Parts: sequence; structure tokens; C-alpha cells
Amino acid sequence: MLLTQSLNGWWDYRVGKGAFTRKKVPFSTLPVGKSECVLRFSPIEHPGAPRAFLVFDGITYAAKVTLNGQYLGEMLAYSEYRYDVTDILQEENVLSVEISDIDPIFGPSEGWENYGGIIRDVYMEYTGKRYVKSTLWHAELNGDYTAADCSFAVETEGGEGRITATLTDAEGNKVAEAKATDGKLSFTVKKPKLWSTDTPYLYTLSYTVYDGRKISDGGEIKVGFKDFKLVGKRFCLNGTPTFLLGINRHDIWGEQGHTMTEEQMRRDLTMIKNAGINYVRLVHYPHHKRIIELADELGLLVSEEPGLWWSDMNNQQLCDDALEVMRRTVLRDRNHVSIAFWLSFNECIFTLDYLKNSARVCRENDPYHMVSGANCMSIEMTKENFPICGFDFYTMHPYDSTPKRIIKSIEELTEMPLLFTEWGGYYCHDNPQNFRWFIETMIKYWKNPDDQPVLAGATYWFWSEMYEFDRTAPACTNGVLREALVDAERNPLPDYDIFRTAFQQLYNPEPDPAWELKIATLPVDLSAKSYQTVSVSALMDTEKRTAAWEQMIAAAKVPIARFHHVNKGNRKMYCGPVLNEEVGAIGELPTMLEKTPYVIADSLSVPVNMTAKGLWVIGNVSMPKGYPIEGEYGEEVATYTVEYTDGSTECHVMRNGEDFTTATGLHGPSRIEPYAASSHRAMRFRHEMAWEHYVVNARYIPTDPAKTVRSLVMQNSGNGYLPLFYGLTAEKA
Repeated sequence: MLLTQSLNGWWDYRVGKGAFTRKKVPFSTLPVGKSECVLRFSPIEHPGAPRAFLVFDGITYAAKVTLNGQYLGEMLAYSEYRYDVTDILQEENVLSVEISDIDPIFGPSEGWENYGGIIRDVYMEYTGKRYVKSTLWHAELNGDYTAADCSFAVETEGGEGRITATLTDAEGNKVAEAKATDGKLSFTVKKPKLWSTDTPYLYTLSYTVYDGRKISDGGEIKVGFKDFKLVGKRFCLNGTPTFLLGINRHDIWGEQGHTMTEEQMRRDLTMIKNAGINYVRLVHYPHHKRIIELADELGLLVSEEPGLWWSDMNNQQLCDDALEVMRRTVLRDRNHVSIAFWLSFNECIFTLDYLKNSARVCRENDPYHMVSGANCMSIEMTKENFPICGFDFYTMHPYDSTPKRIIKSIEELTEMPLLFTEWGGYYCHDNPQNFRWFIETMIKYWKNPDDQPVLAGATYWFWSEMYEFDRTAPACTNGVLREALVDAERNPLPDYDIFRTAFQQLYNPEPDPAWELKIATLPVDLSAKSYQTVSVSALMDTEKRTAAWEQMIAAAKVPIARFHHVNKGNRKMYCGPVLNEEVGAIGELPTMLEKTPYVIADSLSVPVNMTAKGLWVIGNVSMPKGYPIEGEYGEEVATYTVEYTDGSTECHVMRNGEDFTTATGLHGPSRIEPYAASSHRAMRFRHEMAWEHYVVNARYIPTDPAKTVRSLVMQNSGNGYLPLFYGLTAEKA
């Protein structure tokens, strides 16, 4: 590009159809269902660069984009999208992004807490009429690494003319240059300095695209010279057999979600490097592009994958979306020297068609890197399917309480090199003896001669703790997925040193410096107004109340269809939304609450018998159906009818997403934030950190202060919702 304009910063933001507030982009939040981000902006002056592109580096999990009322398209999770808006851009522009973070088939995962939002940069690019669509760099080293034949393909649109390229070394010296009119540049570099995990030497490749005699577009990329391939049963880097000592890394930091700072990203990869690790499996979705750049710089091999975890590949839309995200990821990152290979799937309910298509998509867009997948098939299925699909090496996840599955996998998968894309987990976490036993077993097989079974690499599960609210001990405790080397804020755990020292016979890095953890607390103080509590005890026949409660519990225990993993589809309902001593209230609204709420299966009448400005209904949640998990936004849930002593009435229709939400604060593995546009959060509580989380809302119903309110009648509208009611407070007239 010739010019760029950042669109990061404060945008208008709303949940559902609620009122707009402000949100700073990029941002990452707990799922809210549907939200909208709107930005009004003016383009910077861009003389000589008439063509304009709108670029998103990534959202979660699906979004629709509109500029000045014109629909641009839909975006899938974690992926870069670039829209030509030359003919749409005006002096004053309105950009709208409608985000969905619970419903999308592709994106939200069962395996970790989900976060929605515009999670990466948004910006404008301005070019001349002729612009670059894609680039592809490749360097073929000769046998003794004394020379490299380099090719650089530049695909353009919008004009014709020459393209020039210059390669400079890290000291700024010009090494080579080339030009072409067909977009295919080539040159030879003598005595290239090789990139390795020990000496990550980088060159800068600058290129300029002309439209006739005018500069129309251009850019620069960091490139390196490496020879990474399979030799026999091992990976070789620049001719040296190299054990891939790997780690599985999520692109999440604490409760920030996916919006890590530059300092955090650099610190994260530096700690990984200092643990002796030379390979990072970037799980389970495309990570921020800055992570790949830092891997180039620091000397870490990486792999990328589309975003799958125990997904059912019989769903064609899921397959299509995964292939599209894989394609976009390959196109974004294929020039990076740190890329070791692509992994096109992870622990899925497989179809052979998807496996073949995933390998095809990778090779069509990048013929130079290897392809495989993160595999939990049986050994027999692995032997059968990997060669058929054209994968370059075997993978396996040999989880077990002893190394027996590790040994069995290595002993039987011998036709291709074998990489453990996962191992360890809770079998090693907090168990130093087992941890060292597993490591010693794997190193023994790495050291075997080539005529015996060999392990080519092992990728530990996993790097940093993260939140996950639908699994139990030993993997998860208190809503945190353990098994990691560092905590969610990257403070080293005991396993970090065990891992580092046990592998020292392979590598001997400098120890990582200490890191201070800073925690900030922001108190909230909302003063109470003049309120009168209303007694809500004994409003319903005991037998009827019990039957309604059991109806709600039975409905809530129905497995969630979208989750395929055996542990994910079932809600744990040992208590239900019964208040406990851990209730956290927002505000200071005096109430007399029912510990076990009323379930309004048909209707409920609450006697009031006082004059009031309005009534605060404590509840306005439904279980299990309710926004943002289930039900159409705006669908009628219930009616609230205010009955006055003079015989007059006022009816208020309560709608899903506008007035009501689901009562559960969990969906699969994630905490969620169920927001209603016209209600307020009253309480959030839980019964077990990893399982039962609940929310309660407060909805204000205005009343005529000149009249006496006899009662409030709450009527179920018959659309499958089961509203919960905890209490009522009147605002004094």
C-alpha cells in the first residue's frame, strides 16, 4: 500500500437493539449474542492513491459489514478481509459491523472460553489504480547452502507495468534486485545467511509496483533462508536433524481475551523461547499476525490451523468455513520463514472428503510447506487415512496415565515421521514424577538410530492456563483449565521448571527473568433510592410451584445440540438458579427475594396494594430458553399487566433480548454475558465455579403515581420460555 489510515479507537457499540454506548476497537468481550459497532470517519488525504481498501485483521466469530448503507460481505472468525471501497468511500462515512458471537456454526468452541468482538486492527489502505492482490516468496537452497535461487511472484490488478524488488540484509546492505513485467521476479543470492531457531537472521524484501511510469503500490516483507524438510523419520533444519520440542499456545491472555498488547505478545514468545522450545503450535485458530512476525524475529518454528475442536465435519457449512479460514491463513502467512507446516484439522469427527480437501487447499495456495493435522484417530485409522489424504507426516495425541500410548504410537507408526501434536495434560500436571517419566521416554526414542522406531517431535499440552467452565477436575478446577506451564497472566508455574530442566539434554537456554503480576480493582458504588419492598411469599400453590420448577429443570437438562464432545452438551444442574450466599448484586436495591424463584409456566399474580412511581421486577430471565442462546430476538416472552384498584390496567409486553435473557451465565465452555436492552443486571451468582453460573435481571415497570396499584400479573406468552421471578420492589410515589 502507499498510505494507511488506522480506524482503531472509540466506536459506537450496542448489544442487540439496545442503546449505543462506546467501545474501543480492538476489543474482546464475553459473548453477548448479537452486537453492532458503528464508526463515522473521514478518509485521510490520499493524492496519487485513488483506490481505497477497508481491511479487517480479525473478528470473532461472524460479522456482516456495511459501509454507507452498502453491504460489503460477511466475515469469518480470526481472518483477514480486504474490501475494495473505492466507489463507496465518501467525505463522511458510516461503517457498521454486526457481530454474532454465540450462534455461528464455525468459530465458537467447546474447548475454551469464547470471546466476541473486533479483536484485531481495522484500517484503510490507499493505492494507485494498480494494486497488489497477493505475493509468494520462495528460496530454494542448493545442496551445501552456498547459494539460493529466489522467486517472488506478485499478483496485481488494475493496470500494467514493471515490478521491481530489492533484497537487503539485516545490516542494510543491498544483496540482490530484480524487475519484471509479468509479476514473476527471480534472482540468486550467494552465501545467504541462514535462518534457524538459534540464529534467526532476517532479510528485508522491498517491492514497488508501477502503473505505466507511476508508482502505484508496493510494500516490504521480512524473509529468511531456511531448509526445513523431512529426512527419513526426522525433521531436519538446514541439514541438521532437529527434535521439534513444541508447546501448544492459545492467543488469549487472562480475561483480556484475544486483545494482547505488543509487550504481552513479545513477553509470551520470549518466555516460550527461554523454556528451550523451538516449535509453537498456534492453537486452535489463526493467531494475530504479529505473533508470526515475532516468531520470525525470535527464532521459533510455528504451525497454524483453521479453528476446530471436536467438530463434526459431516456439517458441510462447518467444512466450507474451515477451508475458507485455512485458505485465508495460508495466503496471509505463507511468506514467513517461521512457518514449519500447516495443520488443517484438530481432534474432529472426521470425513475423508474434508481431510483431502484441507490438504488440497493448503497445497494450492502454498506448494512449499508441509501439511498434516492434529490427530486423535486410532493408530489403524491414522495409518490408513494419512497417506490417502496426502499428509506429510503422522501426528498423534497419546494421552494416558503412563507412557504406554506414547510407546505404542512410536512403535507402530513408522512409515512416516511421527510428531505428537499434543501430549501430557492433566496426567503430567502437578505430577513431577510422571512428567519426567514421559519426557525421558520420548527423548529415548528420539535418540534411537534410524533403523529403529523414532519420535520426531513432541508438543506439550499446554502453555498458559485459561478459563473453561464446562469441564471438571482434574483438567479443570474453579473454572480454570489447568495442565499448563504458566498461569493465565504468564507467571511461571512449577511445571515450567520441570519441563525446562527435563529437556536440558536437548537445549540449555538462559533462565527466564522474574515477572511482576499487577492486579487492579475498580470499586462500584451505587446509592439506593426510596424504595418499598413487596412480599412475594406464598404466591403459588406448593404443588403447582414444584411442578413448574421440575418442568424448568427438565428442559434445562436437555443436551445442547451444537456441542458434540461428550462432556460439553450437558448442563450440570445440581442446584438450579437457587440463590445462595455468593450472590453479587449491582446497586443497592432493597428487596425481599425468594431463594427459589417462581417459574411462571402460565401466570402469577403479585399483590402490591400501594401507590408507586414504578415497580422493579427482579427476574426477567428464562431457563433454559432465552437470549442470547436460544429464541428469536424480539420474540414475546411474557406480558406484565399492572392492575389498579380503580379497575384500569396497563399491559407491558416483555420480549427476548429486549427485556429478557437466559438465566444461565454459561454456554458450553464459556461464561457469557446475557444482556437485555431494557433491563439491568441485578445479580450474578454460582453454585460451583466450573458448572452452575446464573444471572438475574431487574426490569423497571412505570406506574401511575396518582393511582393505587393492586397487583402485577405476569403471564407466560406460550412461546416456549419459562420466566423466573425472584422479587418485587416498588419505588415510592
